[in-house]
Amino acid sequence: MKTLTTPSSELVYNSEDFKQFMPSNFSSMLERSSALIRRILQDMGQWADNTAHEKLLLRLSFDLLERFIQYCPSQLPGRPPLLLDGFISEYFGKPQEQEIGRSTASNPILHRFLDGLLKRAVLSRDALVCLFYHFYGMKPVEVGFLLGLEEGQTQRIYKNFARWRQAGWHQSTKEAGLTSEDLHALTDAHTSNPSRFHEEVGQQLDSLLSFYRKSDPPYYPCLSINKWQDMFSEGYGFDYRMWHLPLCLSCMRSVRDLGDSFLLNPQIQLNLQIFPHSLKDDESASPCTTIHDRRTERRRQASHTKVRLAHSSMAC
Repeated sequence: MKTLTTPSSELVYNSEDFKQFMPSNFSSMLERSSALIRRILQDMGQWADNTAHEKLLLRLSFDLLERFIQYCPSQLPGRPPLLLDGFISEYFGKPQEQEIGRSTASNPILHRFLDGLLKRAVLSRDALVCLFYHFYGMKPVEVGFLLGLEEGQTQRIYKNFARWRQAGWHQSTKEAGLTSEDLHALTDAHTSNPSRFHEEVGQQLDSLLSFYRKSDPPYYPCLSINKWQDMFSEGYGFDYRMWHLPLCLSCMRSVRDLGDSFLLNPQIQLNLQIFPHSLKDDESASPCTTIHDRRTERRRQASHTKVRLAHSSMAC
């Protein structure tokens, strides 16, 4: 049985050959995926040489290579490295809604809007953080509190919101092919029947998030309510909360169930915001003061909540 090698000239004839090819060539294929994605993002003006983009690049490279492994056998005979190049180029060259239920979406404009947000969130931490606002209406200070930032660090969230407001949101809607009329049509639908609108938002997000959660690092799985309880009460897990919660409705509901001892805002529910957060929406208090007041209240209530949960467990 021959051993397949990595050169682009190596022809793979069938799925059995491909199964032999991938184990010994996975690393080189991953490197090829990363290099091509980096070059595409640079050409699109969406790349910055920093740790955040490198992490996002790694996640996306793994995700696309995994999808390619499922896709490639149907394209054989062929040369896997070259097929991978075409697969990745096609991914960035067409709207992702074509891959996730465009034909079944009852509101194509809403679908494009949500898909555009999530597509950017896979690549941009600004977009990822701002999903908390677009999906739940959470202001920067509330996001900072939810993520467990220490006093004074919430400025990081304000910077994410500012960059998204100035450029990211506009780029997202442009890439999704949305016009000003489309965006105002969504606003009108929201205003005319909020409950029905958000029911549809929830249905579409259930489909879209299952797709985009593939970019979530495998070491950030869903947690039980007790694990979330420990994370919030002990004040750890910033990265965990930031990478996992924006793309997981079920865990956001779990966090909501912890109550106001941790968030001081138990009404976490879908409240879709079409346009980016405005500076006019900020609280009049300074970010650090607001965080301090909320964190002081949280510390006061945390011990009470632990006792209440302990009694509940004993009662069960």
